[in-house]
Amino acid sequence: MATIRRMRKGWQVLIRKKGHPHIAKTFANYSLATKYAQESEANIAKGLFADMSEANQTLLRDALQRYKDEVTAKKKGAKQESYKIDKLMRHRISNYSLARLTSNKIAKFRNELSLTAAPATVNKYLTLISVTINTAKNEWGIFLPSNPCENLKRLAEPEVKDIRVSPEEEVKLLEHAAQSKMHWLRAMIIVGIEAGCRRSELFRLNKADCDFLKCTAILKDTKNGTSRTIGLSPRAVAALKSLPPSIDGRFFPTHSEQFKFYWNQLKRWSGIDKNFHHMRHEWASRMFEQGWDISAVATQGGWKDWKVLRRYTAISGEHLAAKFKQIK
Repeated sequence: MATIRRMRKGWQVLIRKKGHPHIAKTFANYSLATKYAQESEANIAKGLFADMSEANQTLLRDALQRYKDEVTAKKKGAKQESYKIDKLMRHRISNYSLARLTSNKIAKFRNELSLTAAPATVNKYLTLISVTINTAKNEWGIFLPSNPCENLKRLAEPEVKDIRVSPEEEVKLLEHAAQSKMHWLRAMIIVGIEAGCRRSELFRLNKADCDFLKCTAILKDTKNGTSRTIGLSPRAVAALKSLPPSIDGRFFPTHSEQFKFYWNQLKRWSGIDKNFHHMRHEWASRMFEQGWDISAVATQGGWKDWKVLRRYTAISGEHLAAKFKQIK
């Protein structure tokens, strides 16, 4: 069963059990070695013995790197998640082995990070640690009795306010976008607010993907990994038709970094602190106000989880009041 022997740098416990790999663990003093040996023998007798050697040898940093290489690399949002993983790997929490990573240690990490980061950001890092540990347990065969993140309290995230784009704000954004060097910026705002597309979907939208007679467009390689056909309003069709052809056939021949530069410029010019994603929020809210059911909104917008739509929708009080007036 368990054997203790003196080594040059401490005391080594050897555990041998038929049908299980041998385990060798070294301790600073004889007392700790004896305690570990006794606990291990008791667990073996109860049938609770498990090989924790790989969990002891694998640092969270190593697990995160493997997760980044094997899982994150295959995701649509690989760049953003890789950035978060790299940042997490530089934090001292990553120096702990998976076996020594406790709820208490992760809670301290959460509380420390909350001093400089928003609750939503902190929760994303906790989720990243949690999914990495679950992957290690379920996919890589690293034994861990539990995931220390499972019952850890997440930070309360404040409700998103002012997600609507008012008619006045829309007019102002379009007026200033017309002055931008990016000739397509005004049309992109119109399509975003009329069709509810993500900006990444519009970056890839090609003339060949559109059928203006049917007022439809095929969005390929979307965030959730599937293509979908969407409807285009007359205003969206007119905006797309107004754009000159590009070399590669895309309506909006740009990329994320360039777009951010010109969008931030637009925000400064207009004095309106809204992101392009707000166009998507506004579209969803307008569709509900116009009587679209949740299935139609989710299909057009590409949401697989209808619950997510709760964050995207803010129906105006005036619209709700008008509903009462319709009751006879």
